[in-house]
Order: sequence, then structure tokens, then C-alpha cells
Amino acid sequence: MASNKDERPMIAVSDVLDNAPFSAFHFGLILLCTLVAIVDGFDTTALGVIAPTVARDWGLSLPTFAPALAASLVGMALGGAIGGMLGDRFGRRPVMIIMFVIVTLATLASAFAKNIQQLEALRLLTGLGIGGTIPLGAALVAEYMPKRHRSFLLVVMFSGHALGGTLAGLLAPFLINNFGWRSVFFAGGIAPAILVFALLALLPESARYLTAQGTTAARARAIGLLTKANATARVTAGAQLTTGEQAVARGSVADLFKANRGSQTVFLWITFFATQFVLFALASWLTSLLTQAGHSQDTGAYAQMLHNLGGVFGSLAFGLLSDRLSARPVLIAVNFGSIVFIAGLGMFAASDFALLMALVSGVFVLAAQLCLNAYTTGLYPTPLRATGVGWALSFGRLGSILSPLVTGALMARDWTPSSLFFAIAAVPLISIVALTFVRGERHETSDVIAGH
Repeated sequence: MASNKDERPMIAVSDVLDNAPFSAFHFGLILLCTLVAIVDGFDTTALGVIAPTVARDWGLSLPTFAPALAASLVGMALGGAIGGMLGDRFGRRPVMIIMFVIVTLATLASAFAKNIQQLEALRLLTGLGIGGTIPLGAALVAEYMPKRHRSFLLVVMFSGHALGGTLAGLLAPFLINNFGWRSVFFAGGIAPAILVFALLALLPESARYLTAQGTTAARARAIGLLTKANATARVTAGAQLTTGEQAVARGSVADLFKANRGSQTVFLWITFFATQFVLFALASWLTSLLTQAGHSQDTGAYAQMLHNLGGVFGSLAFGLLSDRLSARPVLIAVNFGSIVFIAGLGMFAASDFALLMALVSGVFVLAAQLCLNAYTTGLYPTPLRATGVGWALSFGRLGSILSPLVTGALMARDWTPSSLFFAIAAVPLISIVALTFVRGERHETSDVIAGH
């Protein structure tokens, strides 16, 4: 009996998925996850774009909105940590769908908020759902995409967040002028309500996660998914499966600091903190700061749109570059670009050049975050991947939570828009220093690849 069992073919899931030709299966998965990211980006950016209008409507000052802007980021921090761990324990698919349903309901409810306290509570729930979907979508894309396209396609998925912010900046002036600010939340809630049904019908579970479960039923599901992902692999029903990676305790935060991962994790978290501080300081206050510098509300919203649009193109371009060069030096260079062009916003805050600076700064600011996300997915093995990405994002959320609060506090102390932009421009230096110390191994396949 034992000898017959030993003769059954042993197949590494990583080999099947890494060497698969790009197919309709992969296109469908990247499309679904990118659409989710677009919705998340729209809902994340919405309040920052409409804040000046809501403040006038409710008779509030702009700094009063700092807690509401921070509330969604607190939720995202909690959602990233909780969603990542639940995804490693119960599967990427069900947890991701539940988190996305939370996004849908909380965003729709935000349209009915009657005061700032209700809006803060609903933004907290919205952020919880958004934070939970991001690491789970990243884990699915990282685990299914062919190795040769993986980094770029991860950036494509993450760039959906920037595209969603672009749509918020583009549509908000039209919606506000014609239907009022509440219509922005209606738009941000109706789209995900439709997308929920597509996720229920089409989103696959992770084949690597199913393999790691070790049960007969999970193995059968994994084989079916492997056949869809790589029709050329000829995975038979009787095959034995292995993830092709070293066994690691599933979903344990403590394991992020074991096996020489400790320093890598610490410096990654520092990088995420600084990167998200910059990203969300601009996502939360760019429109308001330019409005205070003398531009109209519509101009401020379009600047936010251009900033996110630049991020889409910059992320794709630098994602391709990361696939061809070493990712860490690319990230360092991107952070230098952030310093230069955020400072440019400070220099030209009151002039027409502010729109150009908003566009070009977005190329680097959003690319720094999205390329960092893609880079991080390869630094942890399958049983820790969602946990590793989720906790890195969540620690980074501390930076994103502090950024609107700190910026709002400085605004209340009469700092000028230019001086605030200069202060934000100094923060990427922290990322540059931290990235020089990230020396972890890559876990993109069964092979262990030298850290970038």
C-alpha cells in the first residue's frame, strides 16, 4: 500500500501556477481584483474630494474634518490586520467577499449621514471593509499569476485604487454641482453592490491555500482550479499536491519575525508607515489645500484627479521596470521623485503649475505605495503571505491615520499650503533609509530567489 501511494505523482502547485500561460482565467481574476481596487480607491478618496462642500453645508471648518478623514484609515488598519489573518485561516475568497459587502453597505449609508459623528462612524466601517479586501486580493493575484508577469500584474491590480481615486476627482464636481455631495456616496455604493454578485459567481479560492489545508475535499478543489489556471499541466485527479514552499505556521504574526524575517519585517513596516503618511496626506488634503491656496473647489478636485491619474501611469511604468530590474532600487528612486515633485507643489501651490505638479507628484507618490505592495507579496511564503501583507499595510495605516490629523492640526495653526507641502515632501526620506535595510528572501515560487 505504501509503495503504491509513493508512486502517485507529486506536483508542486507553485510550479503549475508559475509556469502557466496567461489565459482567460488569469484575465478574469485580475479584472475582478482590479475592479474591487477601483471601488476601494473611489470610496477612500470620496470624502477628501467633497470635504470643502460638506464643511460649508454643515457650517464646519476644514480642520474639523480631520477625524472623519482619519476614521476610514483607522478602519483600513483594522481591516488589513483582521482580513489578512482570517484569509489565511478561512480562505481568501469568503473573507474578501464579506469585507467587500461591508464596503458597499457602509458607503451607501454614508449618503444618509446627518452630522459629522455619524459620518465618522460610517467611514470607520467603510475603511474596515476596504482594508480587508486589499491584502486578500493581492494574495490571490500573487498566487495565481504566472511568475514572468506577476509583479506587473500586481501593480495593475493595486493601480485600480489610484484609478478609483481618479474617478472620484473626475466625477465629484459633476455630481456635486448637479445632485449634491451625497450623490458621490451613492455612486460609490451602487457600483460595488453590482460587483458583489460577480465576486460570488467568479472569484476563485487560492489553490495554494487549499493545498495547504491537506484535506481530500480541499485537494480536489485545488486540482480543479489548477486545471483552469494551467490547462497544459495535465494535473491528474490522483496527484499528490504540495505548495512547493517550506512549511510555516499558518497566519501567525509571530512568524513574521522568525527565520531571519525580523529585521525585514521591521524595516518594511517603517517604509509602509512613511509611504502611507505621504499618500494619504495628499489623498485627504490636496483638494482642500489648493482651495485654501486660492483655487476653486472644482480645480482642487481636478488636481486630485490628475494626481491619481499620474499614479496609475507611474505605477504601471515602474511596475514594468521592477520586473526587469531590481525592485528595491526602483522603489528608492521613486521616493526621491516624490520628494522633488511634492516640493514642487509647495513652490507652485497658488499658480496654474499646481495642476502639473499634482499630476507628476502622483506618478511617484502612488507608484511608491503600489510597487511596495507588489514587492512585499514576494517576501513572505504562502501561509504567511496575506498576514504579512495585511500587517505591513496595517502598520502603514498608522502613518495614514496620523497624516490627516497632523496636517489638519498644522492647518489649524495657520500653516500655509506651501509650508504643508514642503513638510510632506520630507517624509519619503524615511522610506529611502528603511528600504536600504530590507534584505529578505523572495518566495515567488518553489525556488528561493535572492532578495531584490
